[in-house]
Amino acid sequence: MNLRTTITNVQATYRVVKDDVRDAVRARRQPWLPELDDAQAKAVADLRRDGFAVVPNYWTPERALAMRDQLEAYLADGKSRDFDEGAWLRFWDDRAYDQGVRRIYHAERLVPELSPLRNDPFVLDIAAAYYGQPFHSNVLVFQHNVQSNEHTRYYHVDSFVREFKSFIYLDDVDDGNGPFAYLSGTQKNHRARLKKQVIGNGPGESDTSFRPEEVKASLNNEVRVVGSAGTLILADVRGIHRGTPQVDRSRSVLVNYILKHPGDLVIDK
Repeated sequence: MNLRTTITNVQATYRVVKDDVRDAVRARRQPWLPELDDAQAKAVADLRRDGFAVVPNYWTPERALAMRDQLEAYLADGKSRDFDEGAWLRFWDDRAYDQGVRRIYHAERLVPELSPLRNDPFVLDIAAAYYGQPFHSNVLVFQHNVQSNEHTRYYHVDSFVREFKSFIYLDDVDDGNGPFAYLSGTQKNHRARLKKQVIGNGPGESDTSFRPEEVKASLNNEVRVVGSAGTLILADVRGIHRGTPQVDRSRSVLVNYILKHPGDLVIDK
């Protein structure tokens, strides 16, 4: 890494830390305290302890499987496309990692019954209580990982800024089709994340990816979230996590990207 890159990374890291400190002070002085039911309160406690929370049976399996079939039908043509409704589909093939992934961005524009899910108060109130300020959905994504997708991305953080995600399994998920995995407690490991942001990675590597030797000490805290279709997972994705490989069969999931600022994210466009 050259000097110019180092300076750029240090400056970006400084801005992230400054923003975090400012928000933490504001949240302590004027905390955002939505009223939570018992399930939401438990989720917030789990998030604070582990960095993720699981809500079984958030959807019925029947609802989740039906939505899977409805969304997977859009993949039949086998190619990327932009939809008139404003959503877009991308096929990820011939990639170094995550090849075999298919994504529909802003899925609620194709399936309007998903609109309430994008702005689900159950989830957004949990995020607000966790961070002490409102957070907003920026994009709802349908993601399908094909069975041959054995090259999923290794452990990583999604961003160096604060980001929250919710996932709904649209399949029954076990070790054979790629459960979400999280290194419990790493959302608090600010040193590892900031070091990664400053040092970065080599050419061709994502800046937010961790190598096996960098997470070796945390692997004993790995939790793989298996569950039936309809399981909801909530995660602080500044903690170190990954999707494990689909070695036996495919897996579909709905992912809600939740950030501090409102708006619509444009990804992979």
